[in-house]
Amino acid sequence: PKPYFPPHMAQIDLTGIEKICVQWPRFGPYHLARLHAAHKACSARNIEFIALETAAKSGLYEWKVEDGETPFDREQVFVDRPFEDISPTEMHDAVIAKLNELNPDVVAIHTYSLPDSRACLEWCKDHGKASIVMTNSKADDAKRSPWKELLKSRLIGEFDAALLAGTPQKAYFEDLGFSSEHISLGYNVVDNDFFATMPDSASTDLPGLSDDRPFILASNRFLKRKNLFCLLEAYASYRALTPHPYRMIMLGDGALRPAIEAWIEAHQVDGIELAGFRQIDDLPHFYHRAAFFVHPARIDTWAMVVNEAMAAGLPVVISTGTGCHKDLVDEGQNGFTFHPDDAQQLAQHMVKLSEDASFRESAGARSREIMKDWTLDRFVHGLFESATTAMKRRGRKPALIPRIMIRLLRSSSSSEAFHSVES
Repeated sequence: PKPYFPPHMAQIDLTGIEKICVQWPRFGPYHLARLHAAHKACSARNIEFIALETAAKSGLYEWKVEDGETPFDREQVFVDRPFEDISPTEMHDAVIAKLNELNPDVVAIHTYSLPDSRACLEWCKDHGKASIVMTNSKADDAKRSPWKELLKSRLIGEFDAALLAGTPQKAYFEDLGFSSEHISLGYNVVDNDFFATMPDSASTDLPGLSDDRPFILASNRFLKRKNLFCLLEAYASYRALTPHPYRMIMLGDGALRPAIEAWIEAHQVDGIELAGFRQIDDLPHFYHRAAFFVHPARIDTWAMVVNEAMAAGLPVVISTGTGCHKDLVDEGQNGFTFHPDDAQQLAQHMVKLSEDASFRESAGARSREIMKDWTLDRFVHGLFESATTAMKRRGRKPALIPRIMIRLLRSSSSSEAFHSVES
């Protein structure tokens, strides 16, 4: 593709930046879409772009390994080992060695709670390079202890800039003492065009799609914090409240699947199909056939599936435990929110959306309208804005307490020793 630079970013001053590195533990489809967009924009400004992947494999997500060629420099620290099998000390040392080799001017770093991210931060501090933390974290993701929050505030204060997901994430960083002047937004976006495009052909071989009847769609890893039993209870109530209930397809898999199957059998609830985890190429087939999308999570730092569903033009019903609800849901216009403990409220929203075709159509159109502000360009703009901020603040003397924290966490047995949200 031809290099491009969105006109509204032309005034961002990137003076002094010759090489930008963006780091994630593992690249999935969400990451690659943003990396391609950032590379194209960097090329237009004659900036070298590097994508740094800690490990090519991970037990966290079942994404297929994306090993095709990329137009940008894609560097992997551990080629054949899963992220979770690498000790914090080994990971730290290997990431440091890789950054010594690459020597970028700016490093945009995924989170602050993993050993590879802390290694990136330490390297930036030791070499006077600009650091950006990219995260979805918000205040209500976990029960917060005052001492840990104090330590966290010291750690994130070492970053030169922050690229955050949205409104709750910004508020959390401000509460931790990070200046709003050093915060940019736009971290969580997807390739809207991919999800907005109707698949060329129907895929009736996918679970649930050989049936022409309308359905409600949900997509989650089957974890406790995803609150799936509330969804099941709400769906059972919904079926009793309307004479012509839609069926429900649940995408995803995980440790709770046997318990979910047992609940469905014990309660004798018809109309539910567990379609399993699907790779990204399958997803538009489900989104473009669904009537509306439901996300019930009790705790979800953002929920990129909501971006996907809205880009495909779906109305949404989203719990207030989901990190994107304040930014992506226009209450009563493109859908509804509900408290994650209130299965009956969720059931009522399901009734409204399944029985009111006119509202369903207008709500879907409103979802598409909202997503016009949540494109890949939003990420690029946030990245460049953060890079400019970080360049002005780089070279600050490292503080003692964060330095000690990083050293101590390197000796822990788990890569998630400072990680609060269930993986």
